[in-house]
Amino acid sequence: MKYRNNFFYITIFIGILLVINGCNEDKLEITNPNSVAESEFFQTEADFRLAVNGMFHPITAVFFWGRVVHTGPLLRSDAYNIVPFQQNTTMSTLEGQPGIARWSSDMFPQLYQTVSRANIIIEKLNETNVPDESARNEILGQAYFMRAFAYWYLVNFWGNVPLVLETPDPQNQEDFFPFQETPDKINETIINDLTEAASLLPRSWSSEEAGRPTSGSALALRGKTHLYTKNYKAAVIDFTNITENFAYQLLPSSEYKDNFTIANENNVESVFELQFLGQANFIWGADIPGTGTQGNYFIDYSPPELSPDNGHFINPHILQVFEDNDDTVRRNETIAFDYPGATGYGGVPFVEDFAKDIELANSITLPDGSVGVPALFSKKYAGFDEGTRDQIPVLGNTVGNNWRIIRYADVLLMLAEALNEDNRTAEAIPFINQVRARAEIDPLSSSLDKMQLRQAIIDERIMELTGEGHRFLDLVRWGIADQVLGAGSTIAGGRHPKSLAGPTAVFTVGQDELLWIPVPELQANPNLRPNPGY
Repeated sequence: MKYRNNFFYITIFIGILLVINGCNEDKLEITNPNSVAESEFFQTEADFRLAVNGMFHPITAVFFWGRVVHTGPLLRSDAYNIVPFQQNTTMSTLEGQPGIARWSSDMFPQLYQTVSRANIIIEKLNETNVPDESARNEILGQAYFMRAFAYWYLVNFWGNVPLVLETPDPQNQEDFFPFQETPDKINETIINDLTEAASLLPRSWSSEEAGRPTSGSALALRGKTHLYTKNYKAAVIDFTNITENFAYQLLPSSEYKDNFTIANENNVESVFELQFLGQANFIWGADIPGTGTQGNYFIDYSPPELSPDNGHFINPHILQVFEDNDDTVRRNETIAFDYPGATGYGGVPFVEDFAKDIELANSITLPDGSVGVPALFSKKYAGFDEGTRDQIPVLGNTVGNNWRIIRYADVLLMLAEALNEDNRTAEAIPFINQVRARAEIDPLSSSLDKMQLRQAIIDERIMELTGEGHRFLDLVRWGIADQVLGAGSTIAGGRHPKSLAGPTAVFTVGQDELLWIPVPELQANPNLRPNPGY
């Protein structure tokens, strides 16, 4: 379900009432009707549950997962050949400049809003205001999980970031100018928070609350953190716990597409997904009740003719991995292109529905003077199941598709990777083969060595997870981003993956592993330092 029981409808603003001093202070005290005094809130379980709802909002709002994280960091991968559109696309083409690229300063404070709201909940919750232990655990577990979730993206997008674990003391000016911490320290905190969350959160929620983080969600994100920091033994423990002690399953091959549609949200394969609502009362960037939970990421995955930006094309080497493995189950739900029986929006035949997009692909002129790119388009999260093209709003504000952050298939692939990197290759192969069996393709040979399996995992993650926001971070952590996206890359059918943006759209080692610290943050806090290369 969509947390319609107030989950995302109410955003809590905690403020301090202003007192205007003057010659007669008694008569000049003013109460702000648009905020709640901190002394009057956090009195009951209901207050805390509302605060938890407000804690999620900055994550799903347009300036993070609702839109901008896709426009920028996630579309940097080699899967997407971006058609440039002013400053909107410079982050995704690896050309963005601090203070110039559009939306380059928005994601960072969004994540710290969630951190701040989680900190307040953790500090205020006690046996007096929430006597029921089960309720306290649910509330506190969600706060620890979402603080870890926010810091996971902060450390992987920006690296050295401030670690703020307490509400700033208004009397201590130093609290408002925190120093950056090392990624090791940030990741240590993420692990600690997820350990707390795993011990507090339930294994499942009632149907009315489906979609909230569970103990399985916390274990999966903790395992992913261990994997990213190359603590493979710890990652194996967490992922094995999930496979042996939880009820997650892979959907059957006939339902693979339901991992990306509204039809079967919060299903048995979903370990954690962000909840979105399709609503007409969209207000761009607003942090107010009833807004900011629309899937505006639709803009970034829809075909060029449907996008208010210029869209993108899927690069041909991505399709080739599917073809090399005879994988049509996942191919047909990941890439929209002309194959027998292919359809577009609302079931319209592909060639008819995508006629203008195909024409653009065939005629587009690249910066090097060549003409045409393969007519390959994104399908996941592009709203194909929402109706025909004329039924989809240009901003996607009524698209209410949940975004699956971690699926069980990803857990199996991460477990296989951790086992392989821990020199337990033979133990790893069966977990990949579970994923391949669902895709109805041949199992991997049990005779593969470590290096062969490492490449097989890279390919498997392309087939299983393309279009879900993992690829660029995978390239960085594997140390192959320069090989795939650097100046010399011709991996995309003899071209660079960002060829539509020109020769400057390349990955630079020592810089593009991370985003830049936003200029307003550097200006406001003298203790912050720019990331390398910026």
